[in-house]
Amino acid sequence: MIRLDWDNCSYHQMIKRIEIMKRSIHIQSIEIRASPSLDGYHCIVSTFGHIPINYEYTLRSEWWDDPIRLKNDMLIYSKARNVLFQKKIYKNMVFSEILMILVSRKNRYSVWNEKIFDKTQNVLERWL
Repeated sequence: MIRLDWDNCSYHQMIKRIEIMKRSIHIQSIEIRASPSLDGYHCIVSTFGHIPINYEYTLRSEWWDDPIRLKNDMLIYSKARNVLFQKKIYKNMVFSEILMILVSRKNRYSVWNEKIFDKTQNVLERWL
């Protein structure tokens, strides 16, 4: 499982990134969640098989992962790497990730299935 952090990413950029990622033969599913701070997205990619760590870093770089987070993960050799925070507490209020889109397929040669769970982010961006 590969976790990507897309900060300062618009809804339309996110959709374009998903379309580009769907070309990879390694990906089984892509799960998009709005980050708790609502300034970007968390992308969770499931693959069909194990991907070596060095190749995972290459994919994360190609798939627009946060460069600072990627650099820190490369320097840390522990189980603490590749971490995304699912909750944020601000002034005693808890903000959680919001599941937005799930794109999946059963095998490498099948058609992609897309489920959209939350369209409010797109609506909010049009008003801003």
